[in-house]
Amino acid sequence: MSMKVQSLLRIETQLLLGRLLTRSGDQAWDFVVPFALLVIFPGKLQVAAFYYLIVKIGTFLLTPSSGKWIDTHPRIQVVKWGVWLQFFAILAGMVFFGMLDGLVRAGGRESWLLSVLFIALALSGVMASLGSQITDISVGNDLAPSLVAPEKLTHFNSWLRRIDLATEVGAPILAGALFAFHPEQLPLAGLFLIGLWNLVSFVPEYFLLRNVIQRSGLKIKVLTEAQSWKDTFHINLRGSFSDPIFWLILSYALLWLSVLSPHGVLLAAYLKDEMRLPETEIGLFRGLGAVFGLISTVSFPYLVRRLGLISSSRWHLGFQGLTLAIAVTAFAMGSATSVYVFLGCILLSRVGLYGFSNGEFELRQRLIPEGRRGELNSLSSLTTTSATLILFSAGSLLPQTEDFKYLVYVSLAAVLLANVVFIKWSSRQGVVTSGAAEPVES
Repeated sequence: MSMKVQSLLRIETQLLLGRLLTRSGDQAWDFVVPFALLVIFPGKLQVAAFYYLIVKIGTFLLTPSSGKWIDTHPRIQVVKWGVWLQFFAILAGMVFFGMLDGLVRAGGRESWLLSVLFIALALSGVMASLGSQITDISVGNDLAPSLVAPEKLTHFNSWLRRIDLATEVGAPILAGALFAFHPEQLPLAGLFLIGLWNLVSFVPEYFLLRNVIQRSGLKIKVLTEAQSWKDTFHINLRGSFSDPIFWLILSYALLWLSVLSPHGVLLAAYLKDEMRLPETEIGLFRGLGAVFGLISTVSFPYLVRRLGLISSSRWHLGFQGLTLAIAVTAFAMGSATSVYVFLGCILLSRVGLYGFSNGEFELRQRLIPEGRRGELNSLSSLTTTSATLILFSAGSLLPQTEDFKYLVYVSLAAVLLANVVFIKWSSRQGVVTSGAAEPVES
């Protein structure tokens, strides 16, 4: 094995290890934050909901500017800001949680300081989310396509997906165990341990990514002309939407308009309130969702080797549409048996969803030019966040739980529309023998 190949493997390993460190900490922290809020404000579920609403809206507003900022700054600076922004945001979150808990314990529920501390906590959540997004774009959408050989990119992305799904299952289990055991006089001890775990993970991640950039021989990124902070916040969305890659991004964003997910809070609430399923079955359903997602990390590379990247993506997206069509048909029947057909088909659809997600991710890696990776990948985050906000807004307007059925039908329509959009977009693309997609000359 040549020194060059050995060096490449070391680079891939470092990128994957960095992903494992940050994702495990992120998943653990996100999992326990609502529990910590309920410890401080027992019986006030709306407090946790309001916290996440602020985080989602804040991230939504700052996403386009962060993309422009990524394109106008060197890689090492982007990595530094992404990692350390998360570090200090989590540290601030720990401090604000401690202050909120202390204030409430001291009888300060009516104090104006309570609202100030809550807003400060939510803003730290926005900063943590933004830092995570910057780091994800830098690693997955810039460093990976620049450093990983094209013929190894599908395999590398499959490992990224495995890490994401493994931490999605494993990190909350460990975090829940840590959060549950605490001294009676310090109910947030578990939260602080998880926060410390998060903080510690950022240090090796930063040095791993810095080492990759400095020692990989990666050429300096082709930068867009540097702009002032005022210009960075002036966003030209029309230019981004007119780019042909937008239709690829839209096809994926449409899938986020679906409530048919084992991890969806709306579906979980419906299964409990309307279908009267026990918590153990709902929990098993959620866990199996990640397991079925892992199947796509095998099926997708297999089909890429035989059919190519675009065809593999089409087959997986079509499989999702087919299984969800069967699921919704069973849902409409409304019998006791059909409920489990409904849930089983949703689990099968995860193979198609995650497989297509791998394909859409790799197509963006291959097709977006270096100087626009921040702009267009942040547009992808913007559209999926928009879809999430639309979905939760629609859910909040439902007068009764049984009206959830309308969201189910809209979800199927969104997935089928995603198939149409992707087929139309991909019909204008060419496929080279390596399985990579290239634009067809007009």
